[in-house]
Amino acid sequence: MSNSKHPFITGFVFLIVFVAVFGLGIYFILFNFQSKPAGYNVVRGTSAYAIGVINLDGPITSSSNFISLLNHYKHDSYVKAIVIKVDSPGGEVAPSQAMYEQLTKFKKYKKVVVSMGSVAASGAYYISSAANKIVAEPGTLTGSIGVIMEMPNVYKLFKKVGISYNYIVSGPYKDIGTPFKKMTPAQRKKMQGVVMNVYGQFVHAVAKARHLKVSYVKKYANGMVYSGEQALKLHLIDKLGDFQDAVKLAAKLSNIKGKPTVIYPIKKQSPIFQSFIKKAIETFIHKIGTESSFQGLDAITSLRLNL
Repeated sequence: MSNSKHPFITGFVFLIVFVAVFGLGIYFILFNFQSKPAGYNVVRGTSAYAIGVINLDGPITSSSNFISLLNHYKHDSYVKAIVIKVDSPGGEVAPSQAMYEQLTKFKKYKKVVVSMGSVAASGAYYISSAANKIVAEPGTLTGSIGVIMEMPNVYKLFKKVGISYNYIVSGPYKDIGTPFKKMTPAQRKKMQGVVMNVYGQFVHAVAKARHLKVSYVKKYANGMVYSGEQALKLHLIDKLGDFQDAVKLAAKLSNIKGKPTVIYPIKKQSPIFQSFIKKAIETFIHKIGTESSFQGLDAITSLRLNL
């Protein structure tokens, strides 16, 4: 290899290290330091009962806070129903499924109404579909029923600069998703099978929760986003309206007489530096993920499967 290539290789290695460190930073901030509920704001009404609010906003990376609040409201006899304020492009599969399952169980005890904001797509719609009723603004972007798996690949670039990797694996599929070699047709077929399996789970979950036929859901489960008005016509939501309309509907479904008290969870304020870093990362993700954000948080690491 000629010496003229060395600066390029050095720069490329530096870039890889930077991306790896940045990825760890994202994990550290978004996964390990998510704000925990610190208390509640209470807007008093005239009724003896209350409606609890849960905020579901931003990329879905964890279900722990959401489920913790569900359990709190479940055991609070003062709370007769909940409203989930959704403003999320979706995210990871497992947390979305966990929240869907917990909502399905919660509905046996208390009513659930979803209030959709600007966007409630993909994994966020997966979760929302489990509610008793869904309320959305006419211009809400929702739907995007589908699954995406992204795997960065740089093997052509490495080949160009004379870098190659040797793999010793225990089976033909152990190195699936590596960015340093081309995926074989057999590997691609296997991964497509994984994606379609999860897609099938998504479709069946929506069909079951929304009382629709699987064949009907599949007609519109092509990754396309729909406005609130379109979603209403397609039976993906139940009513057009804002958050206050959702509160009124929840009160009606749970037979609350008079104006209900509304309980809002308060998030702890993160340290200034941590808040700054987290905001910067979220802004970066938003900038690079404009097109695919409707299908969930963009895959920054290999083999991240998103709804």
